[in-house]
Amino acid sequence: MKYDHDLIVIGGGSGIATARRAAEYGARVALVEAGRLGGTCVNVGCVPKKLMWNAAEFVGAASDARGYGFDIAARA
Repeated sequence: MKYDHDLIVIGGGSGIATARRAAEYGARVALVEAGRLGGTCVNVGCVPKKLMWNAAEFVGAASDARGYGFDIAARA
């Protein structure tokens, strides 16, 4: 078996940007990733944390709304 690549990128987190840019310039690129593409930040770190933080902030703001004359009722 023969492999012919101009660039091998290790890591599908921030390495995805490198692989894409090299491919845009015509390079034959291989991307090697042991886990899920996107890395820690996208899958279990920054993004999920920010989603939960923003939801908590929204609940806090909604509970303060009555003091400003708004009536917000939760519906399921």
